[in-house]
Amino acid sequence: MSLIETEETNKFTFEPFAAHPFYTEVNRALVKQALAKLASYPQDKNITIVDIACGTGAISRLIIEEMQRLGRLSQLQLIGVDPSAEALRRAQKSQDEMNLDVKTQFIQGDAEDLPDIIQHADMAFFCNAIHLIPDKRTTIQKVSSILGPQGIFACNSAFYEGTYVPGSERFYRTWTRRAVGWLRKQHPESRLSKNGKATAMQWLTREDYISHFQDSGFAEVETEQKTVDISLDAWKDLGQYWLFIEGALPGIPLAQAAKALEYAVYEAGNELGLTEVPRTWLQIVGVKGS
Repeated sequence: MSLIETEETNKFTFEPFAAHPFYTEVNRALVKQALAKLASYPQDKNITIVDIACGTGAISRLIIEEMQRLGRLSQLQLIGVDPSAEALRRAQKSQDEMNLDVKTQFIQGDAEDLPDIIQHADMAFFCNAIHLIPDKRTTIQKVSSILGPQGIFACNSAFYEGTYVPGSERFYRTWTRRAVGWLRKQHPESRLSKNGKATAMQWLTREDYISHFQDSGFAEVETEQKTVDISLDAWKDLGQYWLFIEGALPGIPLAQAAKALEYAVYEAGNELGLTEVPRTWLQIVGVKGS
């Protein structure tokens, strides 16, 4: 799976899915849990927070809002990092529209570039994207390396072993089957790629993540598994995101695959009598040892 943006991929963004209320609440819960740990920091200490794979700034906005609620906004330096120049442009625009006096930087790069971007940060977030990284252990180690003593790392994912609520697997199989059937009728020339398992499908268990955190110097690791109900409309929006499309229907042109997934999600819902499908997020907060 390629993570390189193009003019075409910029037409199939994560933004519509991220706008759904359940998504905001899942991530707000993680942000609150992590930022609560700042209670032990001196009240006058400046706080540097890195938002890795910040995308269009959904998590950055939640961080700013929570720091404002805690009365520590003036101490915040927020650094958003993402490989997509277009996403960063949207993130900056979104932050500007908040009309708050907050120190922010949005920098083009990915997890591998972190040591060249920042050192001795107080906290890092990596929300809804760590499953896209092939070598998750090395990435967690790199995040640890940019944090100071007792630095905090929070991440989450709904693509891990345990994300499927029992009984929900049938929905995903039906959605895919219906999408492939639509493609065969509408675009018989298109062929699914058989180049192995998509990166986004190479899932770890909760225990794997805990082990990688501990091996990377995080002495304290908290996890929570949070189940939310996701509407068919939200699944449709996820099916319009280019990285999800490449994972679900590899090798199919994005425009064709997006139409197939949009058609098929409602057909799957009708077939199974569903209007929403539950999914479990894994939420992790680690604190480094001194």
